[in-house]
Amino acid sequence: MSRPKKILFAAVDVGYRIELYSKFIRETLSDKLEAESLSIYVLPSKHYKTSYTYEFNFYQKNALYRWHRSFVNFFFCLFRFDIFHFISGETLLTRRFQGFELFIYKLLGKRVVMHFVGSDIRSVPYSQWKEKNIRAYLNGNRDFPITTPWQKKLIQRANRYADCILVSTPDLKEIIPQAIYYPVVLDLEKYQAELNAIPEPTKTDKEIVILHSPSNKKIHIKGTEYINEVLYKLAANPRFKIKLILPAEERKDRPTNYSATRYELFSHFKEADIVIDQMTIGWYGLLSVEAIAAGKQVICYIEDSLKTYLYEDCPILNADVNTLEQKLIACIEDMLKHRNNRLKQQQEWVMKHHTIGSNHEPLLQAWGIK
Repeated sequence: MSRPKKILFAAVDVGYRIELYSKFIRETLSDKLEAESLSIYVLPSKHYKTSYTYEFNFYQKNALYRWHRSFVNFFFCLFRFDIFHFISGETLLTRRFQGFELFIYKLLGKRVVMHFVGSDIRSVPYSQWKEKNIRAYLNGNRDFPITTPWQKKLIQRANRYADCILVSTPDLKEIIPQAIYYPVVLDLEKYQAELNAIPEPTKTDKEIVILHSPSNKKIHIKGTEYINEVLYKLAANPRFKIKLILPAEERKDRPTNYSATRYELFSHFKEADIVIDQMTIGWYGLLSVEAIAAGKQVICYIEDSLKTYLYEDCPILNADVNTLEQKLIACIEDMLKHRNNRLKQQQEWVMKHHTIGSNHEPLLQAWGIK
C-alpha cells in the first residue's frame, strides 16, 4: 500500500480555511493525504483561535528576516510535500521569486493548487472605484480595470504552473474562466458551539437590531457609506424602534484595522435580527454564511450575472443601493408581524451547501485524488 501524499496549506489563511481543510483530511482522507500548514500572518488568539503547523508573523518582521525565512521555508518544504495548496496568491517565497518557485515545483512534479479569494486578483482600487461609482456601475459603466499589472502576472503564473485554480466567489471566474468555483465553507459544529457559549441578549419584541460590520474599518469596499445613510434614516423614523450595531463606526480609534474580532462578531450575530453584508461587491462571503447559520435575515447585493450560481432556496434578501431602504422597510414590517424563527431551516441550508462534508468534490479534484 502506497503512503499517503503530503499536502501543505499556505501561506495566508483568508477565511479561516486551513484548519477546516486539515480537519477534513484528518477525519476522512487519512489513508490518502496527510496535511500540514504554514502561515506567514497569524491573528492574535483573542481575534479568533485557529492553529497551523508552522507559524511566522512576517508582517511584524523586517525585510531581511522575511527574505531569509521564506527561502528556509521553501527548501524545508520542497522535498517534504507532494501537493502545495496556496491561498490568496501568496506562496512560500517572496513575490519577486514566485515565478522561480512555481517553476521548481513543476520541474519536480509537485501538484500546485492556486486558490484565489478576492482582493488577491480583484484589485482594491477597482473595488473602491466600484463603491464610489456603484450607481453608475449598476447603469452599465464598467470602465475601470479589475486587476493591476502585478495581479495580471500572478494570474499568468497560475495559468502556467498550477494544476488547478480555485476561486471563492464566482465573479472571479470572469478573470480566470477556467477556474473552479468553490464556495466558502463553515465548520458548523464548532460555530454552533461558539454561538451557544454566548449569553442570550435581552430586547423587546418591538425592537429590531440591524448589524453592518465591514471587516476593515479603513478600506471601504462594501458600500458602507450608502448602507449607513439608509440605516441612520430608518433609525430616526418614529414608526420603528431600531438599534444599530456598526462596529466600524463605533471603533474608529482601534489600533487594529479590524472593526471587530471574530468573537465580537459572533456576539453581534446573537443580538441582531438583520445583517447587511455589502452593497457593491456582488456576492456573499463568510460573514453572510455565518449570519445565515445564526438564523438571521441577511441582506446582500448579488450581481445579476452571478445569480445562476446561487444555491436553491437561498435565504439571502438581494438588494442594491437603489432598493436597500425599500427592502429593509418591508423586512422590518414583516418581522414585527411574524417574528419567524428561521434558525433550523437556515442551518440546514448552510449544512447542505456551505460545509465541507456536503461540498468537497472540487477540493478532491484540486488535490488530484478524485
